[in-house]
Amino acid sequence: MDYIFKTIYFPRDRVRSGQATRVTVSLPTVDGPADPPGFVDYLASLGSAELREALGDRTLEDLEQMAAREDRSFSNECVRLIRESFVADTRGNEPRTGAITQASVPFGDAAPGVTFKESKRLPIFGWYPYVEGFSAPYVHEVVKRYGAGRSIYDPFGGSGTTQLAASVAGIPSWYSEVNPFMRFVADTKIEASRAARSNLERTDARLTEFQTRLTTELPQWASKVDLAGYHEAFPGRDFFVEGHIRELLGALDLAKEVAAEDEAVSSLLRLAVAANAVHASNMTRRADLRRRRADEYKTRVVDVPVMVGSSVERMLADLHQHSVNAAPTTFVSADCRQAPSQFDGAFELAITSPPYLNGTNYFRNTKIELWMLGFIASERELANFRGQAVAAGINNVNKKRREYRVFPDVESVAEQLDEQATDQRIPLLIRQYFSDMAEVMESVHRVLEPAGRFVFDIGDSKFYGVHVPTDHLLESIAETAGFAVESSTVLARRYSRDKSPLVQRELVFRKDA
Repeated sequence: MDYIFKTIYFPRDRVRSGQATRVTVSLPTVDGPADPPGFVDYLASLGSAELREALGDRTLEDLEQMAAREDRSFSNECVRLIRESFVADTRGNEPRTGAITQASVPFGDAAPGVTFKESKRLPIFGWYPYVEGFSAPYVHEVVKRYGAGRSIYDPFGGSGTTQLAASVAGIPSWYSEVNPFMRFVADTKIEASRAARSNLERTDARLTEFQTRLTTELPQWASKVDLAGYHEAFPGRDFFVEGHIRELLGALDLAKEVAAEDEAVSSLLRLAVAANAVHASNMTRRADLRRRRADEYKTRVVDVPVMVGSSVERMLADLHQHSVNAAPTTFVSADCRQAPSQFDGAFELAITSPPYLNGTNYFRNTKIELWMLGFIASERELANFRGQAVAAGINNVNKKRREYRVFPDVESVAEQLDEQATDQRIPLLIRQYFSDMAEVMESVHRVLEPAGRFVFDIGDSKFYGVHVPTDHLLESIAETAGFAVESSTVLARRYSRDKSPLVQRELVFRKDA
């Protein structure tokens, strides 16, 4: 079935956290057997406020709890409630209203339905702020749509959204991820939280002890910090006010003492510190990590014990809500193109948001956290990770990389850029990206079971006036890998830097049975 995607805006007074939120729902485009005549057309006509009114103007949390009680996806529960309202109003001969007659699509720089914005407020999902993160409600929607219940795989695991969404649904998951810090984030959200929840009394005591000692002892711990490693890792770079980096590193030392041999608590506390590293620095993370401008965050106050303590407080609250039956996640490989053969045919569904062809340097963005938790000793080591990753950004382009594979459709675009691009790394980037993604397609096809599906969102790009139809090119490459293209759905309208229209799509590929 085809779907349209609409965003429902919940103002602050309709969200218990007090933070206004947008949630994207998928709505059917064809009347089902249980639908009264005209129902789908009515759905398509509703704007955000009208959708919320049709849902009874309930709070977001009430709707989420109703969906959970009935074991439905959030979208399906919304459709059910609106259908009931539609039938009741029709029987009462009340006029149907609708502001528009064509299905609306979310507009903006990115689709709220497939970005991290919707995940930030959810228990555990929001423990680490990740610009490139996925949307937990979207993952849940896909899982429900295809009825997956045994095994889910994310070839670009990132901060663990797919894995955690599967875990809370009781479904085991597997993932690949090059960045070791992101692997740590994912494993802490799923594995450490499962272990901590299983011994909640001990976890509660140790996290509470850490909070208390953080308030009273941090100055002493900070004074003992040796900054030699920091200066060696980032020579001449004033990423932090010295007092703040001392407090962050002191908090890590305190966490080690409090956690002792409890690995789950250790992971939780280390993540609580790392999650506040950029916010406590002179940097900011937008599309890329960069230095804060003088006119940004004028009211910002860096209070490390309060910031870290608040993260720990949230962890405690979230763990008390966490399911005792959460399913595990398993690391498959750093590079998804090199998944071990033991996983051949193992997964019924793969869900991911792959690297976009947009220049984002996914490793530089987390270099502070990578260093802080001991995954690198200097910035120079970032090159080792880039060499293992899909060539999605200009910093990944390297003539020393292995030979790229040639695809006629890709070449037709790359050859235009050979003529138009003043930076000749761009056409090489195009060739290497699609060559790498071909290997991703082949690897995912190999680890899926017969009739398994590969679902992901992707956006197109534009360089030097040349449009790169990433979605269409990947469809062609997926077919060469053995997939059938099952559907392509617009998730959002986007714009390039020159204001040219671009789109973000959900692509669904199916492995032949």
